[in-house]
Amino acid sequence: VRRAIAYSIDKENIVSSIFHNKCFTSSFPLDYGNWLSQGQDVSNGYHLEQAKQVLVDNGWVYRSRSWQKTENRKTQAITLSLLVRASDSSKVAVAENLKQQLEDQGIKINVVQASDEQYNNSINAKKYDIALCSMTLSPSPNLATYFEQGNLANYSNEEVSTIMNEVKNTTDEQILKEKYTKLSEIYKTDFPYISLYNNKYIVAYNSSLVGEITPNWFYQFYGIEGWYK
Repeated sequence: VRRAIAYSIDKENIVSSIFHNKCFTSSFPLDYGNWLSQGQDVSNGYHLEQAKQVLVDNGWVYRSRSWQKTENRKTQAITLSLLVRASDSSKVAVAENLKQQLEDQGIKINVVQASDEQYNNSINAKKYDIALCSMTLSPSPNLATYFEQGNLANYSNEEVSTIMNEVKNTTDEQILKEKYTKLSEIYKTDFPYISLYNNKYIVAYNSSLVGEITPNWFYQFYGIEGWYK
């Protein structure tokens, strides 16, 4: 179901309709300029037919405008609560957008607008179906919050745990890139989290400045040693 939800979300719709294209869509926590990221997934994971096929392959049937499954003579539909901080108007707008998109695909969503205290308590206790969160990433790529023991989603994958231990013990850039590429591949298969968008950062510079000017989110002056006028 997580995979189907990920394939059902049009992130471009969120970025354009709510943020007026002032954000980038994201498919992995290290997207947008991190030196270990191998670039954006141009499709951003949006694939409605693939979403439907995933559900069909796992025994779900689409009827009465919802995905349903019957087990032990009991029929259940995919109905999930989406937790959002009520005081964050942009996040509430995103939550309502997600609700509309997913319900158009037969996945029922109940948006729960929680007070700051209720939201924090639910996050800390991990009592939610889906939670809309913001993450502030440091310049040093550390995915422990997402993948190590006690992570936000209670996500567990033996291969991921092995990779996380391996990247702690190496400074070899080529090995790090290979390991993080593998992490990205596993992430886009398991979807323990669904990355939606990143903020844009803009650097203004004199038009006479020459060189490879490629600022990114972790260092606006990346490559400054090669700039000249």
